[in-house]
Amino acid sequence: MEYANMSNMNHSPYEGWRDWLAQLADQPKMQTLVAQTGAEEGWWSDESIWQQEYGRFTPHDQPSATLLYETAEPPQKLCLIECFVEQPTITSHQTRRYHPDLGWLRFTRFPHDPTLPGLQTVLQMPGQAHVVRYRPHKRCTIRFTHPENGRIIFAKLFTDNRGAQIHTESIQLWEAAKANLLDFQVAPPIRWDEPTHTLWQGFVPGKPVLPTLKSKDGPQLAKRMGTAVASTTTSPLSPTITFTRQDQMKRTQKYIRKLSQHLPNLAPALNHLCHLLQSWHDTLPQRPLRPIHGAPHAHQWLQTPNQLGLVDFDRLAWGEPELDVATFITEIDFEDWSRFPGAAVNRHFIQGYETIAGPLDKQILALYCAHKRLAKALKAAYAIRPYGDLQAERHLGRALTLAASLDF
Repeated sequence: MEYANMSNMNHSPYEGWRDWLAQLADQPKMQTLVAQTGAEEGWWSDESIWQQEYGRFTPHDQPSATLLYETAEPPQKLCLIECFVEQPTITSHQTRRYHPDLGWLRFTRFPHDPTLPGLQTVLQMPGQAHVVRYRPHKRCTIRFTHPENGRIIFAKLFTDNRGAQIHTESIQLWEAAKANLLDFQVAPPIRWDEPTHTLWQGFVPGKPVLPTLKSKDGPQLAKRMGTAVASTTTSPLSPTITFTRQDQMKRTQKYIRKLSQHLPNLAPALNHLCHLLQSWHDTLPQRPLRPIHGAPHAHQWLQTPNQLGLVDFDRLAWGEPELDVATFITEIDFEDWSRFPGAAVNRHFIQGYETIAGPLDKQILALYCAHKRLAKALKAAYAIRPYGDLQAERHLGRALTLAASLDF
């Protein structure tokens, strides 16, 4: 069964936002706006070249959009832009402008973020600091390079004490890796700093795996990766949290509520998907839970000539192995495979995984893949794109097609 043009009979809420989103997505225009505004405030030179690092469209909230820009060349600078209908309040670290095409804009100079009060303190630590990933008001990861010996460490700042649990589990991971109970390298644990809510970890050597995955050597590398991540399921790791199939369903129901609010015209299709997924949950047998990474997509992997590295165990849990495999193969489907097909990569990843973890339940695997495609639909709807609704609809259609492929 194919699900296409689900919103053709209904007016998309995006119709009133498309021109505005197109303006926000106009990179030269926004780059100039960031450079000039900061220069007027004395924050930086207007000669800096900027690029968008993050964007989120939330039309039912204020701000209605959030964008993060950073300089394309050193020295690194970051600027948060928030869009408002009404004139926003500002602090001494912020400024605001009214733009005739965009409305009210509030500019915040990094590292001002009241929800991450430890940022200022952490950035004063020795070494050259570079922000690797920043999600305003949620989390910030910073790489520090020692100026003399080149040693690299990472600081992950949280809004709460969640990093304490991750640090405890990172010690388990490190000990298991040293004992050769894991078939990959992990970040050496350093410490958890409660006053700044900062998790400190060491460096995992290697380069990103995606270029190799997209080459003729991709399938063999994928098989190695499948074998490697499956070693978590046979390891003595004892995660703190449990993530069951029902937990996944609760998360998906939350995503469906958000997407229905964002795109009400898709609500009937979303409700149908929810019914299909719940039917799977009620019908498929329960399987023993095992230690899993939780999100081992290709961007989490590093490779050296002899070893693989795996990072970001924030979702380490007792769970079903099919979740890890679904995460990897679904994300691979979203990559650009103009020259080499992703199907071979996914097939070899599964083969490698099953040699260690044992046979996967293909129905449960398909279930988790449908969940992942729904999550991708929500992400597309939040993107700063004039046709994000159509992309979200396509992802939802694929989730529905997959969910309907099993007949109960």
